[in-house]
Amino acid sequence: MAEAEQLIDSAPAVPFGRLFEDSMVAPDGQLDPTVLGRLFEAMPMRVTALDAGQRFVFANSETLAMLGKRSDEVVGHTVREVFGAAVDERSKVFEARLAKGEVVRWADWVVYANGQRRYVEHLYSPCFGQIGELIGYISFVRDTTDLKEREEALEARIAALNIAETINTAIIKTSVDPIMVVDEGGVLIDLNPAAMATFGYSRAHAVGRPIAELIIPPHLRESHTQGMARYTATGMSRILDQRITVDANRADGTIIPIELTISEIRLPQRRVFTAHLRDLSSVREAERQLEQQRERLHQAEKLSAMGSLLAGVAHELNNPLAILVAQSTLLMETASSDAQKRRAERIHAAAERSGRIVKSFLAMARQRPEKREPTSLNALVKASTEMLAYGLRTHGVELALDLDERLPAIVADQDFLGQVVANLIINAQHALAERPDPRRIVVSTRNEGRRAVLQIADNGPGVPAQLAERIFEPYFTTKPAGVGTGIGLSICKTVVESHGGTISHAAAPGGGAIFTVSLPAASGGQAEEPVPATTEADGLSILVVDDEADVREGLAEMLELLGHRVLPAQTAREALEGGGAEAADLVFVDLRMPGIDGLRFRDAVVARNPRLADRVIIMTGDAVEGPGAVERHGGEGRIPIMEKPFTLADVRDALAAFA
Repeated sequence: MAEAEQLIDSAPAVPFGRLFEDSMVAPDGQLDPTVLGRLFEAMPMRVTALDAGQRFVFANSETLAMLGKRSDEVVGHTVREVFGAAVDERSKVFEARLAKGEVVRWADWVVYANGQRRYVEHLYSPCFGQIGELIGYISFVRDTTDLKEREEALEARIAALNIAETINTAIIKTSVDPIMVVDEGGVLIDLNPAAMATFGYSRAHAVGRPIAELIIPPHLRESHTQGMARYTATGMSRILDQRITVDANRADGTIIPIELTISEIRLPQRRVFTAHLRDLSSVREAERQLEQQRERLHQAEKLSAMGSLLAGVAHELNNPLAILVAQSTLLMETASSDAQKRRAERIHAAAERSGRIVKSFLAMARQRPEKREPTSLNALVKASTEMLAYGLRTHGVELALDLDERLPAIVADQDFLGQVVANLIINAQHALAERPDPRRIVVSTRNEGRRAVLQIADNGPGVPAQLAERIFEPYFTTKPAGVGTGIGLSICKTVVESHGGTISHAAAPGGGAIFTVSLPAASGGQAEEPVPATTEADGLSILVVDDEADVREGLAEMLELLGHRVLPAQTAREALEGGGAEAADLVFVDLRMPGIDGLRFRDAVVARNPRLADRVIIMTGDAVEGPGAVERHGGEGRIPIMEKPFTLADVRDALAAFA
């Protein structure tokens, strides 16, 4: 309030009353209200006169109307009584200065005794007597409340507009989405920092240039120009206030997808267009990755379903294959002539090969933790090529093996590393699909001291140089859509590196590709040697339990051939009730049987004969789920397993632990 109460004009002046001294001063030396009334009654402002004691001697009709009082309710009363304490206190501030003859002006909001709040401009003029004494003063009051209220409203509106403009400017500048403003001619007149960052333009380089040259791709510029012209001429627009998705051009020439909304803003002298944009590159990339994940999930579900189907088929095949292997083995051992023995050997070889192929497929479908053990890399190569031989042959691909017989043994998970070998051969086969004859794959191994090296070379088109560095990246593939997923080589790299090895690619001389896998040798680094025949346990009483009679009888004959006594049994219940469990030194039992399965049978046998706790061998043709079920059942103890189909050598190896 102190600022508002500052003096409008406090410079010394000739007292107004002195100008009219002869007409305003009565013979007794006091102010004459009659003369004052004639002079000020018609003035369009509030005029009052007070004597030296601060009592009113005159108030014109404007003052009385404002106060809502009669003249006798004002004249003779003090300022405090008429106008209230607030006005009285303010008036007293100027008494000393008025006594010195100063004319005092001030303006401010005033609340009168009747409750009215008015903005008034006051002018106080002192009046002096004949000998220069202060006899009173005259107050001129102009009420400018309406004008002041309009001024304050205007100031508030201006302030609000300034605040709104500041807020809008801050919103535009801090918006994470690009915002651009163009005029009717399509010329850029402003853009926010997000737009500069998204499109790669500086303000100095962009403002003043046609928007078409900045962000609209060349193939869309003509339609943009036509659209602007059509809207200017007709007011018809197909995209105004619509959310659309289009391509946009960046400063570096790259094309990005954007979401665009254009709004018109009409100004007093012109109209402008505000474009709100959103870069959809990250959204599109996320959608692409999501689609890839869906496709990978779909592929995984297909592979899982195929794995389950394969496991079921293999399980069904393993029992008849076990019979073929067992019977062909017995035929070889008991053949009465060389011709009969040769026939038996051919049957046996075919049955064993079928068994190895089935086991290889099951190993690929099996899901289990890694199991590292001394392994022959040559044996893995032979198993993989045997499994893939038919497919290679039917596609006209010649496969050549060049295996170093003195290759050092490695420590590996046979299933996982076998998948690596198979995948590299399959990739080579795919690379040769469109090539003319001859199509050739060479698989070789060699001894490099402390490392065993595998090479798979083909005479296909090779890998383009610009793509060679990316072939081991996940989901990167050079194969046509629907042929590959782009994960094979990535998985190969992961498996090989988890074994402490390396995998690399090189161009083959004359065309084609060479993939090289180098693996550390097992401790000692000795060369692979044929596994010696295991010694046989003599004179064991062995119980064989299997619901497949031919499997049971074939194994029994193998055991008898090896010099053991087989206890009679057919089903699990017969074996438990017939006393075979108590008499047996060793038990072979099938995992999957109706009624009592192999694991429940084992528990019952061990309960009756604790001596058999680690002497029950589980047989299974379910190489996918079977080993895991046995391992979980055994807990910390190990339960021996023999997978079907088994050979005479497999049976001999199983018996060796109990010699």
